[in-house]
Amino acid sequence: MHFPASALPPTLLDLTMLRIASTSSARIPGVMGTSIRWKRPSALRRMHQAAPLTPADPGYDQLMEASSLNAQSRGWRKHRGSASGSLSVRSDAVEPSKTLDSFQELERRVQALDDTIGAEELAQDGPFYSEGELTSMYQDVLAIPIPESEPTNQAEIEALKQAEAEEDLDILQILEERLCNPTIEMDSGGLKLDSAARRILVRAHEVVSRVEATRNVVNPDASLNPQNFLPISVLTIRECQALVRVSMKTKDAKAAELALDIMKRTGLPIPDGAVTEILKLYATSGNLAAADNLLANFLTEAPTETQRHLHVQAHLNGTPLSTLPTSALDVLHHYEGQNLPAPMHTYTTVITSLFSRSSSLARAHAWDIFTHMRYAAHPNPDILLYTLMIRACASPISTRYSSEPEKALDLWMEMTVDHKIMPTVGSYNAIILACARSGTKTYVNEAFRLARQMLDSHRDAQGFSAFRPDRKTFCALLEGSKRIGDLSRARWILAEMVRGTGTALGHAGVDAEIDEEVMMHMFHTYAAYRPPFLRAAAVLVKDQGSTGVDSSTVSRDESKVTTATDVLAPHDSNSNPATRLVSTIGEETPSFAHIPPQSRAEVIREVKLLFNRIIEDRGLSTSAATASLPFSEQRFRSVELSTRLVSAYLSVFYNHASLETSRELFWKIFEDLEVARSPRVYLEALERCGNARRGHEREVGLQFAEEVWVKWREMEVAGQHLDEESPKKINPRMVERAHVAMIRVLAITQNTDRAMDHLRSFASQYPANALRNPPPKRAFQSTRTSLVGSRPLVRMTSSAEVPDDHVPPLLTFRDIEVLHHRLIDEERTKDIGYVTWVCKSYEWALRVRRDNAVKAKIPKVGSNNAVVEASVVA
Repeated sequence: MHFPASALPPTLLDLTMLRIASTSSARIPGVMGTSIRWKRPSALRRMHQAAPLTPADPGYDQLMEASSLNAQSRGWRKHRGSASGSLSVRSDAVEPSKTLDSFQELERRVQALDDTIGAEELAQDGPFYSEGELTSMYQDVLAIPIPESEPTNQAEIEALKQAEAEEDLDILQILEERLCNPTIEMDSGGLKLDSAARRILVRAHEVVSRVEATRNVVNPDASLNPQNFLPISVLTIRECQALVRVSMKTKDAKAAELALDIMKRTGLPIPDGAVTEILKLYATSGNLAAADNLLANFLTEAPTETQRHLHVQAHLNGTPLSTLPTSALDVLHHYEGQNLPAPMHTYTTVITSLFSRSSSLARAHAWDIFTHMRYAAHPNPDILLYTLMIRACASPISTRYSSEPEKALDLWMEMTVDHKIMPTVGSYNAIILACARSGTKTYVNEAFRLARQMLDSHRDAQGFSAFRPDRKTFCALLEGSKRIGDLSRARWILAEMVRGTGTALGHAGVDAEIDEEVMMHMFHTYAAYRPPFLRAAAVLVKDQGSTGVDSSTVSRDESKVTTATDVLAPHDSNSNPATRLVSTIGEETPSFAHIPPQSRAEVIREVKLLFNRIIEDRGLSTSAATASLPFSEQRFRSVELSTRLVSAYLSVFYNHASLETSRELFWKIFEDLEVARSPRVYLEALERCGNARRGHEREVGLQFAEEVWVKWREMEVAGQHLDEESPKKINPRMVERAHVAMIRVLAITQNTDRAMDHLRSFASQYPANALRNPPPKRAFQSTRTSLVGSRPLVRMTSSAEVPDDHVPPLLTFRDIEVLHHRLIDEERTKDIGYVTWVCKSYEWALRVRRDNAVKAKIPKVGSNNAVVEASVVA
């Protein structure tokens, strides 16, 4: 037996063999034992050193044989001594079998120790992975899971459709020869499918009608019990399905419905797929009456989820945006009463349709439907519905708030924390917009924090963000920047969009196109920006001929000036070259600098530069002043020169330029760009004139207001004859704001008589008595507790919280307070009494209107749901 010594430590191997040798030598007499005692340690050590190169020493086998012979001889001597009857000395010898067992046990232990040492060495080394394998594993761990979708082979689908179309054409040709004139009309494209299918269906319908008439003549009771008679089939199921597909291909829903009628009258089973396809066509066209009749006539079982969704969608598309979709709401609640609630995306479609209407009542009812759905149909909304409701918080129902960030954050926490729903770019855009529109610095900073979370908390192994910011993300952030006048952040956002690489936003880059909305927010931010006065930044330069200070020579050291505004991106002009703003030596040499504008003149100069670049990128003009801008590409070519963009550009001049400059630009820019003026443009000009400063500016403001008022009156008179739901109808709140601004202009310019005449004209044109009658209350506005009905079970908004959109123009005391103070100063008691009477009359009329709206009764609804109820089979 050979001992495997290659895996044992040298010291342990020597100790083991020495113990074996010493034990064996004690039992071997004579020279052999002596030889083993002095030769074995060195021999074993040499054997261990040569073990990797030479085979094991055979001395171990010889030692085993000698030990066995020694044991046998000692046993024989003991036997002889006992036989002769003499006494013998006790010996330490053992039986041969026990010696062999000891050696086997020792060998087993040594082998187990060898196996343990080998296993420990392998465990210490561990498995080996390459860098590529580790990177791939790391990417898989950090990757955001993508919802799996069933793989579809588009080529196979197209091939099946083509084969089906060819088979339908063959069937039509056979039916044409069998039922109609064998002469088939042909054109350059082959058989006319629409005309051939109609002829076949008309002929088949005639045959079925004659058969039924004959059967009724033979047996008048046949129409009462048609199931007792054997149906006569004119067309097979395959032929009817081919006729339905051909009719749907040509958008002929009437022909497809005629084919279903033939199948029903001949006793053939009507496939649900054919009914769904026809219903889809009616839903797209908004033909709600045809959709109701289709479900009432051809459904034999309860409608499927797809059919319920298309039924509601047909009613939504068939209702104009100017009115509430009451019929769609009735259908939705009727399905709930039949224990067949519509799918969740149907509720999402209904809520989206309600939010898309300009009525405050519609938006309030959308919140009621959302709460009602969670009680009656689907308690846990999906990501699309959560995103829609969070986005709706940015446009609240009440006009007292610009946004509802608290409600939006509650929905956000419920979605991400309670239900563990992974957010999307759209949901992040919604919550950022809801926080940014609040107008408070706390929630605007929260919007920027959420934007940073979107980019930093979901990165892969290479550091690329899973959520790439888009145009809506930047517009939402600009909404917050302009409301707090944070020009530094707004300029950084514009620079990132211009540069398009997205270093500050992540390695994934930014691919957001600059459009009209982005630049409108930018101009609004410039208008709300207040330039700081930094005394340390002003360098005083004396003129040569005087000891005074010339303010025109004041300059700044741009390398040392910084603002206190906390900017999301780092202020590094090297890493972000597009953020350098205008720094001029003269008016004709603009270039970009790092710091924001430090004076109103610099604000105007920079805004002019951006607006000229928009015109230049659109190819309308060329300017040498914009040649030095670091915008190598035409990044502003998609900016449309619309009315609201030009109005935002004018707002910068209203806040940072003189009224003379604003007046000149107002009458010039719209004609030069061929852009029409809207009522809001005239309103903003009137309100700017009403805020004119003392002195010469008020005289200019009066002249400017008189010029604008002529144009405004033309639009106001033209809008009075329009329908209430017309898009060109001027909002009553804009009408009263315009009149208030004009009264203020006349009052501050000491034209008190003209101001009083204007007030009397307004009171006669919009009398207080017109405010007394509220609009009729609708059925779904009922607050009576009921578990069944065509209205929500619960509400999120009370009747008092929903504003009235149809209140005519009115005046309050705060609107004409300036005129009242002027009358007091001039001690015109009679006019003071008239002003008080006008304000109190409008106030009392509003109170009567509110009381009548609260006391109004819900009109009784007749049986107007007969068609809807007939279309649903329990």
